[in-house]
Amino acid sequence: MASTIIRSRRDMLKLAGVLPAAGALTGLSVLPALAQSGRAIKGHDPAVVPTADTLGRWLRQLHNFGPIRATGTPQCRAFEEFLSTEMGKLGCTVERDQFKLTSWECDIKDCSISVREDSGRTRKLEVIAYFPFGGSTLGKDAVTGKVLFAEAEGEEAGAAILAKYSAAELADSIVVINMPLQGGGIRGQVTFYPGTFPDPLPPISPAPRIASQGGGKPMAALETKCKGLILCYNDVSDEAARYNYLPFSQPHRKIPGVWVGKSGSDYLKSVSGKAVATVRCDARLTPNARADSLMATMKGPSDQVVFMTTHTDGPNEVNDNGGLGLLACATYFSKIRDRRRTFAFSLPTGHYASGAIRDAVTGSGRASGTGGNMAKWPDLVNRSVAQMALEQMGAMEWADENLHWGSTHRPAPEHWIPTPNMQGQIGRMLLASTSGLDPKLSRTGLVISGQAPGEGGSLRTRGIPGIGLMGSPHYFFRCDPRGVIDKLNPQVMHNQIMMATRMLTMMDRLTPEQLKGTAPIADSDIFA
Repeated sequence: MASTIIRSRRDMLKLAGVLPAAGALTGLSVLPALAQSGRAIKGHDPAVVPTADTLGRWLRQLHNFGPIRATGTPQCRAFEEFLSTEMGKLGCTVERDQFKLTSWECDIKDCSISVREDSGRTRKLEVIAYFPFGGSTLGKDAVTGKVLFAEAEGEEAGAAILAKYSAAELADSIVVINMPLQGGGIRGQVTFYPGTFPDPLPPISPAPRIASQGGGKPMAALETKCKGLILCYNDVSDEAARYNYLPFSQPHRKIPGVWVGKSGSDYLKSVSGKAVATVRCDARLTPNARADSLMATMKGPSDQVVFMTTHTDGPNEVNDNGGLGLLACATYFSKIRDRRRTFAFSLPTGHYASGAIRDAVTGSGRASGTGGNMAKWPDLVNRSVAQMALEQMGAMEWADENLHWGSTHRPAPEHWIPTPNMQGQIGRMLLASTSGLDPKLSRTGLVISGQAPGEGGSLRTRGIPGIGLMGSPHYFFRCDPRGVIDKLNPQVMHNQIMMATRMLTMMDRLTPEQLKGTAPIADSDIFA
């Protein structure tokens, strides 16, 4: 996925569609220099920020709970209880919102595709990923149908397939669809406001972004029409796409779905209409599984709230480690005696199983995630004067360049998303927070557009001043049984925690009017 830095103030305003407050806009123009100055943030104590070694131990603990923490599974529950215990030790009041769902787990070794050609020749294909919450064949017969390789491809292929083939043809088929990633997949181009850290940012890899894969729309269109679905990665290497957990947050689907790579795609195309395929996906479904959302509140002298959020379920150690980010921030502020506001640490479940949790029959029938926590604890939201979301921290970049999956030896892009119409003052705070940090351990940009909203989207929609971090590694959704901990760097995460605690210090000290941009922010309000 390509990124573009919008350099001129005119471009920034045109793309934003707003004019930020005069003081904030002026601040943006001088921040690249401030970011390199090493000036201390007023009220911030770097000595009590959790160290990179501490963050590394926490990441290893997260790995040890189980590299894959699907919602409602014992390994995910273990992480929830760890966070509850640690937040309680810091003096937080911890409350819960309990959900139920039919949990869904699978091991890729329990998936298979076998093909029998009309000539009698047989062949087994490698399954490189499964379709989360697809229909399970565990304890049942595998599904078998005529291979139907669709001419239409991509996320919008479903409607074209339904228009071309009869109901009878589809009813006896295993539908195969190419899902190319060239051109960006389902994600748009990310554009940034002026001023990044470092400035300029390292070049964006031209490789297709595997984390931008779709698949939900074809499944929704075809699941009652055919026997099974085979989706194909046809323009990236098998190793890059292997274990991809996409599309996520699906409701329970009626038919199994699996993914193959380019060689599987080429072969299935060659035998379309001249072979039958048998698909197995033996996912384990556990009815009435439990998943808990947490709210940890650190009371301050004021009832005004700084609200933080993330999610605690996910397919790997980078995807859901924002909970450790919130723990690091809570650890920091538990040691700051002159805090002025109350801090609320929202740790919701259900980011990766929202469809299953919303199911009125087998789930709780209501929203989970940050939106669910906001509905459960509306008073905290109503008293919030600032907010921050942290997700996908400490990632190094890997890319599939020239069909070779490997490290670029750079931090993965870090996309910080501001509340709409508040990018002036939020951008000023963000770049001030980088003051004196090592630019080699960062890849920070303030997003104009093109990034998925993440868990912070609900807070930004409410217009609460603040920002959300969405780390953006290509292995974002890699559901590897070995985990992705080898691709994480605690020093990169420490840089991010340093930035977060500095911005939170400003959020604790600035007036609501300054945070909203209706009052100017002077240098003396930010720097010691």
